[in-house]
Amino acid sequence: MKHGIVCFCLLFITSIPALAVTHTVATDGFAFSPANLTITAGDTIEFVLSSMHNALEVSQATWNANGTTSNGGFDVPFGGGELILTKSGTFYYVCTNHVGLGMKGTITVASAAGVGAEHPQLPGEFALAQNYPNPFNPTTAISYQLPTSSRVMLKVYNVLGQVVQTLVDGMQDAGYKFAEWNAAAVPSGVYFYRLEATSTSDPGKTFVQVRKSLLLK
Repeated sequence: MKHGIVCFCLLFITSIPALAVTHTVATDGFAFSPANLTITAGDTIEFVLSSMHNALEVSQATWNANGTTSNGGFDVPFGGGELILTKSGTFYYVCTNHVGLGMKGTITVASAAGVGAEHPQLPGEFALAQNYPNPFNPTTAISYQLPTSSRVMLKVYNVLGQVVQTLVDGMQDAGYKFAEWNAAAVPSGVYFYRLEATSTSDPGKTFVQVRKSLLLK
């Protein structure tokens, strides 16, 4: 058991990504604040939303028409969550419940060199975001992204390295994904969630990342 715990901790330590800037988008009545955000590719966006607001990516034409048809991009759930954008371009999004009241926003992502590029529909790399909210009680949202169709395993572990819950186990298409963990049945404490994704187009390519979360009851 001790050997397993050491291996699990080493995996967590070696998989921590490089620090990036975190931006916050909150709500101001029936508006996103800021409504127009400019970031650098790889930054994290933390959406702090109420339970009646979400953030759904749409095409520019749909955005202009105050529509709510997804273009296959990100979909931040009601209540908020975290998002990592790694491709340059302008992203258009709306609150599906209140776009008729003008609740919509844009995110402009600049490359590291500051040169824009056309925004593709799919993420360019694997990534696992910090759960939101964190600390949490008893539910939290975990977001991740898949650049290709993949075999996905998302599990939650306690500090002993024991599996607490399996959130995802199966094939998923490329895109921006979310999973919710309801921790009502477990005690307060530190937990780790681990994403393992193997590309179906390149079975030899497996992405593994672990992050830490805190449950406070």
